[in-house]
Amino acid sequence: MNNPNWTDVVIAFTGIVTPVLVAVFGVFLARRQSRSQLLQQTRFEYYKSLAPDLNRLMCYLTFIGTWRDDSPPEIVALKRRLDSTFHVAAPLFSGEVSAAYRRQMDLSFATFGNWGQDATIRSSAYRRQQTWSRADLPWEPGWQAMFDLDNADSITAESLAAYRKAYDDLLFALVTDLSLTRAREEYTTPRVSRNASPSIVRDIPGTARP
Repeated sequence: MNNPNWTDVVIAFTGIVTPVLVAVFGVFLARRQSRSQLLQQTRFEYYKSLAPDLNRLMCYLTFIGTWRDDSPPEIVALKRRLDSTFHVAAPLFSGEVSAAYRRQMDLSFATFGNWGQDATIRSSAYRRQQTWSRADLPWEPGWQAMFDLDNADSITAESLAAYRKAYDDLLFALVTDLSLTRAREEYTTPRVSRNASPSIVRDIPGTARP
């Protein structure tokens, strides 16, 4: 019997093994792609939930768009809803998103007050009380305590610009994680687009100090 031709053996073995390896690798890639698609879809659903509320908060703090429509209690409730949604979703996003979210919340609210005390809004009540016009809800004097600044304190252009930058950085981090290839109208809403104008770039003076 002739000695085996090892070249032929190797070729035959490769011919058998290669299709198997290709099939296994294909299954691996398919599963990995499926998990990646599921992650991106889940991220996208959370983004659609968070973006309108983040935009609403930005409008309130920077005095653009719909800022006159919300009462202080509604803004504090908005914080709770945002925190509840985001902290569930945080493990799905990168550390950059979590850091950007904390930055915006730190600029929005003063926390760690007395036990049982709500976070206070890092702004003043003065301009909001002046322009309050909701017929269904009168302005409550007790709402003053829901703000971190006194009525006499000015809100500086620098602080407004810093806030808007924090908001833009957060949205950029979210969109980067999403690796969006969708049309713009699929990941924003008319309200978000309408309110995406520059914030006020001048100081907002408070009342005259006695």
